[in-house]
Amino acid sequence: MKGDFTRNTFDPNKHFLRVLMQQGRVQLDADWNEQTAILLHYLQTLAADIIGPYAGPASELGFEIKPGDAQGDFKIGEGRYYVNGLLCENGQETGYLNQTDYPLSKEDDALGVGNYVVYLDVWERHVSYVEDDSIREKALNGVDTATRSKVVWQVKVKPITYNYAYCQQGTSLLGEEVSTLSRIGMSARAKQVRKDKQPCLTEPDAQYRGLENQLYRVEIHDGNTVDEAGNAKTPTFKFSRENGSAIFPVSQFVYDAGSITSTVTLEHLGRDEKLGLKVHDWVELIDDRISLKNEINPLLQVLDIDVIDRKIILSGGEGMAIHQCRHPLLRRWDQRAKKNEINAEGVIEIHGNGWIPLEDGIEVKFALEDAGAIRPGDYWLIPARVATGDIEWPSTGHDKNTRIPQILQPQGIEHHYAPLAIIAATDGTVTITSDCRCSFEPLSGACNYNYFGRIGIGTDLIRPRARDDR
Repeated sequence: MKGDFTRNTFDPNKHFLRVLMQQGRVQLDADWNEQTAILLHYLQTLAADIIGPYAGPASELGFEIKPGDAQGDFKIGEGRYYVNGLLCENGQETGYLNQTDYPLSKEDDALGVGNYVVYLDVWERHVSYVEDDSIREKALNGVDTATRSKVVWQVKVKPITYNYAYCQQGTSLLGEEVSTLSRIGMSARAKQVRKDKQPCLTEPDAQYRGLENQLYRVEIHDGNTVDEAGNAKTPTFKFSRENGSAIFPVSQFVYDAGSITSTVTLEHLGRDEKLGLKVHDWVELIDDRISLKNEINPLLQVLDIDVIDRKIILSGGEGMAIHQCRHPLLRRWDQRAKKNEINAEGVIEIHGNGWIPLEDGIEVKFALEDAGAIRPGDYWLIPARVATGDIEWPSTGHDKNTRIPQILQPQGIEHHYAPLAIIAATDGTVTITSDCRCSFEPLSGACNYNYFGRIGIGTDLIRPRARDDR
């Protein structure tokens, strides 16, 4: 969730039932968002407990995989399906290569000859006014208010390289690379310093030196994948002191091969200096396709800014295609060469287990042991507060009067998976080998009700029996 939020206060381990507003108190976005999160957690947990990890209603069982009309394609049936309590709805039958929230190319993504597991990948996407302008109230003359989140379902395939036990194994069919979250851990702290001006006080003191309250976002930029030569890549990260909410809609993007620079025309340059752009800032070019496929573009550095025409000159940009229908935008990241050990691509490499400085005394440390596959886009949030001169991060205890920060898994993006079918693709068609979906009947579907001697099935003619009806 890359929104302009105060912080994320929802913690399922606290078992809060609801948020209670009090009269005459300051209203914060975090309280309202926590109330929503509490309710969603309850409803999704209830649905998962009753339905199971994945299933659909028998009367509207959706996502049936059927042979397609074109080579290397198949159809996805309409209906509903639940994955870990999340409702997935497909309003009409569509093709694998024509999914709304999973942009694929008929030339590059058509299935080749082989056997595949077809599965659902379900996750929550944050949507701002840039991605969906209908969110904004036109009467406010361009001012944005609240944002939205949506359930994104994507039907994907994975080649079968050996004999699987069968669909009932669930997500074990899908392999290690589609885990719910990366298993890499991270801890954060405000750097501990001695109170030298008060010799009698020897206890270290946390020092967040920022002048404003911030919500830092630490996000994996590139995972520990393998490059074209077969060498393991070093994972990297980037950070934003605004939770990645400093974004700029793109009107035009032009790459100049001669100067190896790009000229970008923006709809605006930010609300104020704090949320605007400066020379030497690193930005990321994103659109719907990149976001929905969880791809990454190299970061580009701001070289010059034309305030009057709202144009900026960026380093690089070769091969980046921009289509206005995909809602392109620039997102600002806040690592700087003078403060951080960034590489030539503008991101910070994750090495070993040492503390890595961000800014204003904030440091992070990654736990790489047993991390497995590290997925780009996974993130952590760090609230920093001026009043305490510290960050909000749980600790596991103290060592020589110094707090030991807890190692936490990423806070998102959490993916949920469900197998749908096993298929065999040939040169011409796709054959459905097995249907892996589960279904359930409504709890009241088989109940009978006595109403003055008549029998009602389901919810028809329901009313409590009167005493003299016995």
